[in-house]
Amino acid sequence: MYCHFKDTSLHPHRFFDLLPNDWQEGIVPFWPVYTQTSRIFTLETETTILGGGIVFASPAPDAVSYQEEAQSWFDQHYLYIGFLWFDEKFRGKKLGSRWLRELKKEYPGQHFWLAVEDEALATFYQKNGFRIAKTVEAEGGTEWIMIDN
Repeated sequence: MYCHFKDTSLHPHRFFDLLPNDWQEGIVPFWPVYTQTSRIFTLETETTILGGGIVFASPAPDAVSYQEEAQSWFDQHYLYIGFLWFDEKFRGKKLGSRWLRELKKEYPGQHFWLAVEDEALATFYQKNGFRIAKTVEAEGGTEWIMIDN
């Protein structure tokens, strides 16, 4: 499938409209605060956004319950990957892995961190060069803080 990596930050609702409602509730109301320190990147065909994610340079709204931990990674010059999402009909096509590779091309030499609350997601990120750096107890339960190697 031919697709290209695109900065969609100037048209955030193109990406937000793909997200499940609970994810939209977690980012859309807060987006005006993050527009200057975050970028949205999508993978797109000529006619369709397949999925994407957000790169944050400041603590994201989904990291509120472990704010100090989040700030420590930013203090070490890591950027946060959040809200990485691909529509279910496009899953299993290695698009998430491609998005991560393209992101690293966009930010050569940059290190990234993220948090997951699902063990299957931790496995996905480990296959893509991340490792578990720490486990934290957050509002929704246990989350694994992962950093790229």
